[in-house]
Amino acid sequence: MNSKFKVPGWPHAFFKWYCEPKRYEEIHGDLEEVFYETAEKSGHRVATIYYLLNVIRCCQPYAWRRRQSRTSSGFVLYKSYFTVALRGLLKNPVNSFINVFGLSIAVGICILVYGYYQWDHDIDRFHKNKDEVFLLTWFGNQNGTLHQYGSSPRAVGPMLKNDFAHIKKVCRIEDGGVIVKYADNVFHEQVRYVDPEFLEMFTFPMKWGSPESLYDINSMVLSEDMSIKYFGNDNPVGRDILIKFNEKDGKAFKVAGVAAPFPKAHDIEFNILINFENLRVADPDYKFDDWSKTVGATLIQVDDVHAIKQIEEGLGKYRTLHNDALQERPVTNFAFEQLTTLHQKAANIRDAIASDYNVEGRIGLPVIACLMLALACFNYINIAIVSATRRLKEIGVRKVIGASRGRMVVQFLSENMITTLLALALGLVLSVTVFIPAFVQFSGGEMQFDVLDSNLLIFLFGLLILTGVTSGLYPAFYISRFDAVKIFKGSVEFGKKNPLTKMFLAVQLVLAFVLITTGVVFTQNNAYQSNLSWGYDYKDALYVSLPDSTSFQKLQAVVSSDPNVEMFSGSTDHIGKRSSPIVIHLPSSKQFEADQFAVDANYFQTMGLELSDGRLFRDRSQTDRRAVVVNELLAESLGIANVIGTTVEIDSMRYEVVGILKDFHARNLFNKIRPTIFKLAGENEYEYLSMRVKPGTEKRVLAFLQTRWAKLFPEIPFQGGLQKDVWGIYFDRVDRSQNFSIVIATIAVFLASMGLFGLVMMNVSGRTKEFSIRKTLGARAADIMQLIMNQYVLLIGIALIVGLPASYLFARASLDMLFAYPIPMSYSGIITAAVIVIVIFLSVVATQIRKVLKANPVEGLRME
Repeated sequence: MNSKFKVPGWPHAFFKWYCEPKRYEEIHGDLEEVFYETAEKSGHRVATIYYLLNVIRCCQPYAWRRRQSRTSSGFVLYKSYFTVALRGLLKNPVNSFINVFGLSIAVGICILVYGYYQWDHDIDRFHKNKDEVFLLTWFGNQNGTLHQYGSSPRAVGPMLKNDFAHIKKVCRIEDGGVIVKYADNVFHEQVRYVDPEFLEMFTFPMKWGSPESLYDINSMVLSEDMSIKYFGNDNPVGRDILIKFNEKDGKAFKVAGVAAPFPKAHDIEFNILINFENLRVADPDYKFDDWSKTVGATLIQVDDVHAIKQIEEGLGKYRTLHNDALQERPVTNFAFEQLTTLHQKAANIRDAIASDYNVEGRIGLPVIACLMLALACFNYINIAIVSATRRLKEIGVRKVIGASRGRMVVQFLSENMITTLLALALGLVLSVTVFIPAFVQFSGGEMQFDVLDSNLLIFLFGLLILTGVTSGLYPAFYISRFDAVKIFKGSVEFGKKNPLTKMFLAVQLVLAFVLITTGVVFTQNNAYQSNLSWGYDYKDALYVSLPDSTSFQKLQAVVSSDPNVEMFSGSTDHIGKRSSPIVIHLPSSKQFEADQFAVDANYFQTMGLELSDGRLFRDRSQTDRRAVVVNELLAESLGIANVIGTTVEIDSMRYEVVGILKDFHARNLFNKIRPTIFKLAGENEYEYLSMRVKPGTEKRVLAFLQTRWAKLFPEIPFQGGLQKDVWGIYFDRVDRSQNFSIVIATIAVFLASMGLFGLVMMNVSGRTKEFSIRKTLGARAADIMQLIMNQYVLLIGIALIVGLPASYLFARASLDMLFAYPIPMSYSGIITAAVIVIVIFLSVVATQIRKVLKANPVEGLRME
């Protein structure tokens, strides 16, 4: 090398950057040799140019620096943890099944609860104007309690739009029963009278036709179900349908639109929509500007949601107008409820356009999910701690070669995360394929669940971290604290005494005990509800809904000719079907809200209502037109020593209380008995005909009535049935509640049984040599059984002592949340649950005792 010439700096740096280090010396040696030879012959400048060209020419794949696969130590460690975890799962299939399947069941239930909450939260939120639409409500003080109502004065709607510039649209809603006739199809249906803005506020997707069609007073819009019911899969737009509002008044409407299937997350819906002005035909006496009468709902749409407070503050004159017209039901104040929150608050709003049957689910389902997750996590903790006996040498070796306690904790947590991840995947599959479809079937409703929902991924990740850390944190810290010296000396023992695992198992048994008790009590409550007295004799009673007042005379002649009919009566209202809310005023200025039944004098005997004091109405008595009969609850609420003879005021008319009835259930048993009052109804006001028939002839009389009805009213479908069937939906819900609680209890038993089986199996297997020595020395089967059972007797006793009051309180709270008149709590359900827990416990332990007794002690002594 000639020192007079130097290799160019930056081309050399470039070459060194891209060249493979192993080839650098070889290739660059040649480049240097060529450079110096050229410099001697042609000079430094030419040599530099040639050197640069050669550097570029050598920039070929064979010379490129190959990026070294530098795997981080962290990745290597986690890869090792993953491998160890998989090997552990495959090596111990029973424990793996208990852990993974147990966690997956709990995870699946948690996903179900998430889906339920997401669906419940999204109800009616698919409407584009959801934030701008509000329901007008009012507050009134009744019986000393402030109540919120979803109905509103009839005259308020038109005034709102004129008085407030921020209100863009106003829509009134009124529901009514009609008869719909198309070709040979005749059915009773519910029609919804709405202002044309309804389909502009509520953006239901349309299948056929246009939302603007409601501006035509002669047009109607159908739901998809109604369209299929009358027209099959054909497009019905342009076809005429006859709607009969009563026996005399009817009108032909043209189908102008059909809604697409409603989203599953909906509460507000419709069957048939027609213009609100059609109420003038349906009810000629309907007064649109009457402040003393209410409309089903009044909704507004505003251009600025922040203006709603300003609008509420300006409703003072509306309160004055309403209170002047209807002094017996004064309005405290008006308020608006946003559509986005209406469903969640509907349970506390009387007569709301929306409904809320999900209150119990919002409370009960998270509790159940937490209990199931706790059961599964305790299973994992117990088995992880006990199964560490098979990994003692591994733990010792890792500590000897330098693994810190922190590293050990991370290792066990990482392994647990892998187990939890598998459980999460299986839980998602179980939830989508089993739990959610089963829940929908139990609840009788629909639930929308989107697997691709981005929020679901966040929830699953959070559930993975929560479950993985909760179930794995304690075992990780517990196992990682073992001393390597003690491990190799053999002084660390498992299987004989481990109070911590027994404590966790006791908690599992308590949780299972609580859920089993709930299932047993709900089963008992179902039988109790079925046999609970309704306060009147419904067994041999029938009812028929009348199309109009004149039809009573026609049916009266029919039922009078049937020898099986013992008595009959007419009424405006009917128990289990309809009552009228009224306000009762006392001379002391007190007022009470009550349910009113307008009936004839025979109604009490026909329905089997029992008199407690005073007398009933006299037949065809004119003086009793100013008399009323009340139930015991109302009589007690009046706070008067002698109620008989007391004068009360209803709708500015004075009535004398002549009788007191024993309390009865006018509504299903989800509801408390309400103050009730009866007054005489005029014959032209009858809307129901009730009958009492000879025992065993109910179905025969019903069939006879239906046959005669078809001849008397050929264009009006029959509406009526057995009185005992008026609460069919209620008992269906009770059955579903019972079945659901039994399923949850069964899952809890399954989880607890799996955990118990795994724990006992690990404990017994850890004492194989001990049992073998005892059997060799002559221990009897009874001795072995006593040895195994002794460590669990106290455990089951503690679980029962703690579980008894916990079960009682949980079952009592569950019943009180769902039922107004639940079964009186007794210890029979708790004792039954205790017997079930003990039998399951003994059955699981017996399998392991049998295994020990059948084992050959020689094989046990050969074990290392």
